Amino acid sequence: MTALAWQTIEPIPAQRMNEARRQAHNALHWLARIANSYLGDEEGNAQLQLIWNDEANSIRTKEFGPGLSVEARLGVLELQFCEDGKPATHTLSFEEHTPAHVEAWVLVELLHRDVDRDKFSKDLPYTPKDLMLGDSEEHEAEAYAAELKALQGWLRNAAAVLTAVRHDLSRDADADYSKLPVACCPQTFQLNLELPLPAGSGAGALRAGLSAGDALRPEPFFFVATDEQALAGNFDAASILSVQRIAADKLAADDVIQFLRDQVAAHRKRLAS
Repeated sequence: MTALAWQTIEPIPAQRMNEARRQAHNALHWLARIANSYLGDEEGNAQLQLIWNDEANSIRTKEFGPGLSVEARLGVLELQFCEDGKPATHTLSFEEHTPAHVEAWVLVELLHRDVDRDKFSKDLPYTPKDLMLGDSEEHEAEAYAAELKALQGWLRNAAAVLTAVRHDLSRDADADYSKLPVACCPQTFQLNLELPLPAGSGAGALRAGLSAGDALRPEPFFFVATDEQALAGNFDAASILSVQRIAADKLAADDVIQFLRDQVAAHRKRLAS
């Protein structure tokens, strides 16, 4: 058994998980807005890439300005600026706050740090689904506390599993993947490793990771897919492993690691042919 911080999590009813995911996904959009406003444009909108912080079990932007970043703790729906990697004192709880309130908080925090607020924009280079806007809707972190905690638990499980997969792939392929981050795509709400593919494979990269769920699959699921497939949500049925199946079959961390490794190998073989 791999020595991982693996948490057993009971399945959550689909409707409630859908809404909890929507609340958490809207929190991620704020990180994406900040990253898009203050980090230079990169190919494929790579400036939007968010990073899993294992120590804090949070998701952070890359650093911008003088050592600044912003992190979201999705299990409790909180937002916090970080300075030189350490959380600042002022935390925003999303509970009973509208998007307009969140925007005002962000602008004040930028002002306190002498960051040019005129550069901040709510515009995103993708079209968010189920977006919360203005003063029309409040976040409900407390009402979905159990679901958000479960979602956070699966993100933590996924980070631990992906770290082990990264180590195994480096050993097996005699390639150094140690610098590949466990990253979060805010557009799709996927926590993943992005594995390079050789030229001529027909795809830019492989993604191995955890999706928080989507319109077809309300529960989180592990997956392996090309970057294009992952972005479109176009997964092969054999290449996904839902948390419901993990619970039903009493699978452990090693089983999930093996599933991801097998699927990475299968995808590489298929793309190379």
